[in-house]
Amino acid sequence: MIHLRCDLAIDDYDPYIPPEYETGMWFVGQVNTGGDAVFVKGVKISGLQYALVADGANGLQIVNITNPESPAIVYNYKTFGYVKEVYPDTINGSTYAFISDNINGLYVLNISNPGAPVLDTLISFSGGVTSAVSKNRKLYASFAGTAFKIFDLNNLPGEVQELSNYSPVNSVKRIEVVGNIAYLVESVTKIEIVDVANPASPFKYSTFSTPGACYDIKVADGLMYVADGNAGVTVINVSNPAQPFYMSSTNTYTSVKAVDHSPNFFFTAEGNAGTEVFNLFNPVYPEAFGYYEPGGECKSIQYFKGKVLVAHGTNGLLILRF
Repeated sequence: MIHLRCDLAIDDYDPYIPPEYETGMWFVGQVNTGGDAVFVKGVKISGLQYALVADGANGLQIVNITNPESPAIVYNYKTFGYVKEVYPDTINGSTYAFISDNINGLYVLNISNPGAPVLDTLISFSGGVTSAVSKNRKLYASFAGTAFKIFDLNNLPGEVQELSNYSPVNSVKRIEVVGNIAYLVESVTKIEIVDVANPASPFKYSTFSTPGACYDIKVADGLMYVADGNAGVTVINVSNPAQPFYMSSTNTYTSVKAVDHSPNFFFTAEGNAGTEVFNLFNPVYPEAFGYYEPGGECKSIQYFKGKVLVAHGTNGLLILRF
């Protein structure tokens, strides 16, 4: 088998790990986070690499992954709720983690010193927050029920100001923001596309129902890649946000729960079936060329600095290569 390597950040420590199994993906490292790892995002702070792990009832785990063979937890931030999602961003010279707690609300945590994070803001909300994404110095957040709010982050570490409160068609499970467009993953409706060019007055472009369950999405180059449950990976053309249309479906081993996208590759987290990696030589028809079956449930996935980060449920953080 030919093993493809993709080293986008040659300045970072990222040694070659010989594959243990001829599956196209292989194990690098793992750390037990003590909770239920449901979501993961990588971030670089002061030259070191970290994984931010949404660890369910165990809060947020900040894990040093600079040496991916020996990941180490440097801080556990307790919210005393249930951390569902986390998104990092650097604003006004400081690095923040925007934490979605689906019981207590939205936490804005300064993690510029990963070993001693400081809470900047807590936006309490009955029923909690399901998803939050920071882009363009704005925070886009979905609250329990049918509330989608946009906040101004320009004054951090000061006031986080609410700019608008938009009512989506159904409750929102996940948010993706690209440019001036927000893509909302919803119950029942599945996809709602919203213009946020004027954050004080967002408006709906369109809705679209995918063939499957629609758990997660990534948008790149006018295409939306959907973790579409038992329908596999669905590709939707969203180059005209007012008229999205179906392009293709790609079969996977089992139900796809989460996805990530890099310029040439596509990744899936497929619950108990593990993970897959696809090439995007033809971006409309992803072609599988590698997989890894670690046992346990793979709930979220991100490609970060040449590594594949997997939120591995009760097994913690899993790091792979391909």
